[in-house]
Amino acid sequence: MTVTMIQPAALEWLVGQEPTTVLLVGASSGYASMLIRAGHQVTVIDPRRESLIELTNQVPGLHVVAGKAESLPFDPGCFSVVLSIQNFHTFAPGMALGEWARVLKPQGRVALAYMTRDDSVPWVNKLKRIVQYYLPHAMSSDYGSYSVAAFTAAAYFPHVDKVSFRHWIPSSKTELQTNACQSPGAAELGEDRRESMLKEIGELYDQHARIPNPLLLPYTIQCWKAEVDRSSLTMPLIPHDEGLSIAL
Repeated sequence: MTVTMIQPAALEWLVGQEPTTVLLVGASSGYASMLIRAGHQVTVIDPRRESLIELTNQVPGLHVVAGKAESLPFDPGCFSVVLSIQNFHTFAPGMALGEWARVLKPQGRVALAYMTRDDSVPWVNKLKRIVQYYLPHAMSSDYGSYSVAAFTAAAYFPHVDKVSFRHWIPSSKTELQTNACQSPGAAELGEDRRESMLKEIGELYDQHARIPNPLLLPYTIQCWKAEVDRSSLTMPLIPHDEGLSIAL
């Protein structure tokens, strides 16, 4: 199912109100544009050169760098915020967090966000059961937010703040049916089963929608941020013993 952008209020909580230097991890024209409109100085890093070329075509003048989140080609203390939205689970956290801590200024912070669908709402639960009957791997609840545990346990970021925002996405009958047809495995469905799935989704919509108003898909935007503790980057190495003694 299609997931929309996180709300501006959530992005403001993550990055702050005052213009600052932001490293956006991952080529996203939507978030890059939102950050620039808010007055931030934005650098985008992504290993996919094609995505960066497309991004600069969409957002002219944007500073982009081809590289990996685990091996940043920047000097120490370049950025006030390192921002990762919906993609932290794709990185090696031990390597990435160390690099992010290195390029942050003193009192700089890492900010993470995941948008997850709320399947506890009865009509959404019914929709999920319908779609998964035909497409078992569709409407998965595995968004990757489990990976944030590595962030909250990292020595570089000892004090993590968390907040959640509620977000309701208007969805028409056609949009729900289209999203189902774009789910994993939908291309392999036979015509009869495809039509049967679309019919059930349409009937569900008619039962729960208050026409002409669309149904509202509920999402939760979970946000985390923490200031860097640079002491772990500069702490001297202290041996555990006095070395090897050899008696003569």
